[in-house]
Amino acid sequence: MTLLLHINAAALTSRLVKKFRTASLNKRHRLGDFDSTRPWLLAGFLLAGAAAAASAQAKPFKSGYWVSSGREIVLQIAPCGDDLCGFIAGIALSHPGDTMPTDWRGQPQCGFLMLRVAPAPPADDGTKRWKGALQDPRNGNVYRTMVKFDAAGNLDLHGYIGLPILGETQVWPKFNGQILPGCHVPSLDGKAAAGT
Repeated sequence: MTLLLHINAAALTSRLVKKFRTASLNKRHRLGDFDSTRPWLLAGFLLAGAAAAASAQAKPFKSGYWVSSGREIVLQIAPCGDDLCGFIAGIALSHPGDTMPTDWRGQPQCGFLMLRVAPAPPADDGTKRWKGALQDPRNGNVYRTMVKFDAAGNLDLHGYIGLPILGETQVWPKFNGQILPGCHVPSLDGKAAAGT
């Protein structure tokens, strides 16, 4: 009887050891599979993080309206391909009943393409910038310009001839007022002449 118990105990121990070895080998095999896929998982996480960062950085520009620092015009800025284009969308009149101004060619200033800028290297603080040209509709003069938008959404427009250091920066605030058909902006009438 003791011999039978001893044989059964030995058989049971043998089965347990075999089961443990098989489970251990299967576990190592599964871990080995995980170890071989770990670099791919890490690469996937890194690529997903880089894509998320790129999409956050490459937020599309939101079109809008900005009023000149002299409060004479409202510029609508919108993407045009990879560039930004600024069209005159609003004009203030010095006196009620004045006719809408024309450009140097005698064409209406309403809708005039005044600004076209392309992406440029970011500013020292990481702010996104654009560089291009600004044309004065009154005389056709073309100025080089650097454009960026501050934290408040204002347009910082730096116009210059030759070197940027020789230029001047104007801050154009966002405009949310009413623009009538034909580009008239009654809320700005007379303010440019009065300097307010």
